[in-house]
Amino acid sequence: MRNEIIELFKEEGLSKIGFVKLEYFKELEETYYLQYKYEYKTEFQVGNVDDKTFKNNTLFNSAIVVLMPYKRYSSNVKIDCAYVASSFCGIDYHIILKDKLKLISDFLLKLGFKAKICVDNNELDERYLAYKAGLGFYGLNHLLINEEYGTYFFIGVILTDAVFEYDEVKGEECLKCGKCIKNCPGEAIKGNGMFDGKSCVSYINQKKNMTSREERFINQCIFGCDICAEVCPHNDKVTICEDERVLIDVKNYKHMSNRNFNNKYKNYAFSWRGRNVFERNINIYKQKLEK
Repeated sequence: MRNEIIELFKEEGLSKIGFVKLEYFKELEETYYLQYKYEYKTEFQVGNVDDKTFKNNTLFNSAIVVLMPYKRYSSNVKIDCAYVASSFCGIDYHIILKDKLKLISDFLLKLGFKAKICVDNNELDERYLAYKAGLGFYGLNHLLINEEYGTYFFIGVILTDAVFEYDEVKGEECLKCGKCIKNCPGEAIKGNGMFDGKSCVSYINQKKNMTSREERFINQCIFGCDICAEVCPHNDKVTICEDERVLIDVKNYKHMSNRNFNNKYKNYAFSWRGRNVFERNINIYKQKLEK
């Protein structure tokens, strides 16, 4: 069954697949689980199903983890054009990846197993599952790095009660050059191995409510941030492309109605935040250009 799943994914153009025994990972107790409980005032759950906590999970035995690469774009864009980070270009990855995962989910369901699809918007630490599946290693920037895709990939997970032969953590390590720490505009990446997510520019420019202090972090990349990925030497072999780039002529940008915004951008990953955040960031950057 494992080999059949691998072949099915390959038919969908996905070659990076790993299998993990689903359990309570004690090593995350003081980081991910604690943070989750603090932010959401609830115990950590698996896939938001019933009341079962991850520690006492009886719903699923395994996680099937897959990586889907995305295109890397250059930040060398003329100054009067704004753009969105590479991960937000093209059709929303939630849509594409969920469709590909559904093929495997249906396969498992037909065999009588449970199957739950998870793509980003769930409680799982998907990066850690991918790490445990041998699909990458952690960088100082807290991103997972794959030897072929660098950091330019999305992660999809299927939870199932099926049991497999499981993969192991690989031995590769980050070069620890420190470029991501030095170049992070919000100083979110700490030298002690910690990461302050609320200082990350990608977090800031996606917020609905922004302080005047946070406005100073709005730059030409109006949604998301690629800086720590751009400077990472592990991404040197990831090809830079120029097609399908979302570019906004800031000086000539005209206010859009919600309908026009949805008609133009509804299939892009950044559209979930809506027109208001998108236009707010454009206007802040425009004001900076005019000074």
